[in-house]
Amino acid sequence: IVSLLRTNEPRLQVHAAVILRNLSVNSDSEVKIVQEGGLPPLINLLRSTDIDVQENAAGALRNLSENDQNKVRIVQEGALAWLVPLMRSPSFKVLEQTMMVLWNLSVNAENKVRMVEKGVLPGLVSILKSPEER
Repeated sequence: IVSLLRTNEPRLQVHAAVILRNLSVNSDSEVKIVQEGGLPPLINLLRSTDIDVQENAAGALRNLSENDQNKVRIVQEGALAWLVPLMRSPSFKVLEQTMMVLWNLSVNAENKVRMVEKGVLPGLVSILKSPEER
């Protein structure tokens, strides 16, 4: 499944991300997915121009970020560099998943510092000021 995340075909990327998203609701699977190398390709998919790929990659990361060790690893692997731009997504579903990942990551004290350093606060302020109902 992890290898399918690396394909250049967006539909296969979506299907693989959905499978991992569904599997990652189980705490044992959260750990196993990361151990099997699932984080780097999921984080890479956040860069996709395909909204469905972005939503499901962020959704899988949302579930994986429930685990305390994964919270740290997700930030260490560079996810903030791609989550911050997704805070400007026109897609409500992408934005919702992105915000939930950030919420989960922010529970960790070290992550809070990194999040501020990577520019999460201006994005949050912008969302709060937005006249759009979200």
